[in-house]
Amino acid sequence: MGYNFYWMSFLKSFLSPFLVLFFLLLFPNSAFSQTSIQEEIQTLKSSLQDKKEGDKVIALKDIAMKFRSISLDSAKFYTDEAFKQAEAMNSEFYKARIWMVYGILSFDAGLLEDAQDYYQKALPVLEAADDAYLLGSVYTNLSNLYGRITEFDKAVASQLKALEYFQVAKDTVWIAGSFLNLGIRYSQINQEDSALAYYLKAMELYEKLGNPYYQATCANAIASVYELKKEYDKAITYAHQSIKGFEAIGAELDQAFPLSTLAIAYRAKGDLIQSEKYFLRSLEIHEKRNERTVLLFLKNDIANVQLALNKVKQAKALAIQTYAEADALSFKPAQEVLAKTLSLIYKQEGNFKEAYKYIVISNELNASLEIDERAKEVLNLREKYETEQKENEILRQQNELVESELTLQKRNDLLLAGGGLVVLILVVAFALLREQRMKAERIKNEMALEQALVEVKAQENLKEQRIRIARDLHDNIGSQLTYITSITDTAMRNIDKGEVFMAEKLTQMKQFTLVTIAELRDTIWAMNKDEISLEDIQERTNQLAATIHDATDDEISVRTISDSSDKMLSAFVGMNLFRIIQESINNAVKHSGTSEVLVTFKDTENKVGIVVEDFGKGFDTKLQSAGNGLYIMKSRAEKAGVTFELSSEIGKGTKVELTVEA
Repeated sequence: MGYNFYWMSFLKSFLSPFLVLFFLLLFPNSAFSQTSIQEEIQTLKSSLQDKKEGDKVIALKDIAMKFRSISLDSAKFYTDEAFKQAEAMNSEFYKARIWMVYGILSFDAGLLEDAQDYYQKALPVLEAADDAYLLGSVYTNLSNLYGRITEFDKAVASQLKALEYFQVAKDTVWIAGSFLNLGIRYSQINQEDSALAYYLKAMELYEKLGNPYYQATCANAIASVYELKKEYDKAITYAHQSIKGFEAIGAELDQAFPLSTLAIAYRAKGDLIQSEKYFLRSLEIHEKRNERTVLLFLKNDIANVQLALNKVKQAKALAIQTYAEADALSFKPAQEVLAKTLSLIYKQEGNFKEAYKYIVISNELNASLEIDERAKEVLNLREKYETEQKENEILRQQNELVESELTLQKRNDLLLAGGGLVVLILVVAFALLREQRMKAERIKNEMALEQALVEVKAQENLKEQRIRIARDLHDNIGSQLTYITSITDTAMRNIDKGEVFMAEKLTQMKQFTLVTIAELRDTIWAMNKDEISLEDIQERTNQLAATIHDATDDEISVRTISDSSDKMLSAFVGMNLFRIIQESINNAVKHSGTSEVLVTFKDTENKVGIVVEDFGKGFDTKLQSAGNGLYIMKSRAEKAGVTFELSSEIGKGTKVELTVEA
C-alpha cells in the first residue's frame, strides 16, 4: 500500500525532537554522555540544595528538559518550579529563559500559538542580554514552529539567522544542530538530496564531538530521507542505528520516530508482519507523548497494514474508533484518509453500501481541503494586491509632494538670487576663520577619542579577564566543591554504617579537596599573568610529574623532553593547554597500565607542538569511547584554538598531539 501522504508530512515535522531545540536551548555546555538520563537527573537533583538565585533556576530548568524525553508531567512540574524561582528573583532574564522552556513544551503538545507567544515574549529580553547562544536557540525554535505550520520561507530564514548567532558564539554543537534543522526544512519541501547533505554534515560533527543523543537524531533523519528516496535497506539500517542510540541513553520517548520509519520501510518492502510490529511499538510510545494529530495518522497506517494482513475485524474496529476521534477534533486531513481506509475495509467485507458511503465522504473531504488551499491562495493574492495598491498610493502622494516642493523652490530661488552675492561675500570672509576653528576642534576630538579608545580597551581586557577567571572557577573548582558537598551529605545520612564506611568517605573528601587545591593554585597561577610562556607550562608539567612519582612510589615515571623556547601564549590559551596535558597524563596513569609517560614540547617557527604518549595497553578508538574526559579535552581545545588529535593502538599505547599558533 504506499505511504499515507499526511502521515509522512507529520513524520517530517517530528524528525528531530532535539530541534524543538533545543532542550537545547538551554543547556549551555551540555552533551549527552553514555550515562543514562535517569542518572543525570539524579545528579542534578542532588546538586539543587546547593544552588541559589539564578543557578537554581537553571538547575531546575535542566531537570525539566532532561525529563522531556521521559515524562512530560515531570518536565512541566520542574518548569513551573523554575519559573517560581525566577519570579521570586524578579528577573526578566531568567523568566525569559523559562518562557523558552514553556514554548518547547507547548510545541511538544501541539499548542503552536502558545509556543509562538512564549518565544516572542522571550525574544526582546534575550536580545537586550545580547547572548548569541540563547538568541540562536530562540530562532531555531521559531524555525521549528514555522516548519510545523508550513511557512517554510520563514523557517529557513529563522534557522539561517540562528546559524549566524551560533557561529558568533563558536558553539560547534549548535552549528551542527543548525545543519540538522536545515536538513529538515529541505526534507519538508521534498529536496531530499539537499536534506541528506545537511544531515550527513551534522552527523559528522556530532561524531567528532562524541555526542550520542544527536548522533541518534541524525541517524533517524537520514533514515527518513532514504525512505523518501525509496532506498529502504539504507533507511532500515539508519533507523535501527537511531533506536540503539536512543536506547543507550534511556531516551524512550524519542524512539517513536525511528520505529515509525522502520514500519513504513518494511511496509514498502512487503514485509507486513514486521511493519505492524514496529507501528504498534511506535503507537505505544506516541500515546505517552499524547500527540493527538500524529496518533490519528499512525492508527490509520496500522489499520491499513492489518487490512493487508487480512485482520479485517481489528482493522475495522481501529479505523472506526480513530475516525470518531478525528471527527471530534474536526481534523479534516485525518478524517479524509480514515474515510478512505473504512471504504477499503467495507469493500473487503462485501458491504458495498458502506464502502460507497465512505468513499463519498473521503472525496468530499478531499475536495474541501483543496478548496481550503485555493481559498488561502486567493486570500494571499488579495493581500498582495491590497499591499501593492497601498504602496502605489503612497508613491503617488510622494510625487505630488515633490512637485509642490519644486514649484516652491523655483519661487524661492528668484527671491534669493538678489541676496546671494552678499551672502557669498560673507561666507568667504568667515570661511578661513571657521576652517581654523574646525581644525583645532577636530584635533581636540581625535585626541579625546584616542584616550577613550584606550580606556575602553582596558575595560574590555579587564572584563574578559574577569569572565575567564569566573568561568575557570565555576567549571573546575565549583564542580569539585559540589562533589565534596555531595560526599558530606552521603556520609551524614549514613553515619550509622560504621568506621570503614566513614573512613572511605573521608578518603574521598581528602582526594577531592587535594584536587580542588591544585585547581585553585593553577587558576591563581593563570590569573597573575597576562601571558604564559611555553617554559611556564613545561615547569608546571614537571611539578605534576613529581607529584605522580610520589603518589605511585616511583612505579610510574613522567618524563619531559623540551626545546628551549621563548614562545608566549595568552593566559587563556596557556591555561587550557596545560589542563589538556594534565588530563592526558592523568588518563595514562589511571587507565593505560604504563610504567612511563613521555611529554614532548616542540617549538617550530610560529607554532607550539606538544605530544603526550604512553606505552601501555592502548584501545581501539573505533570500538571504545574515551568517555567524558575526551569530550572535555576536545571542548577545551576547540575554545582555545588548539588542534587536538588522539590515536591509540592496542598493545602499543596512546598518543595525544596538540598544536597551537604562538
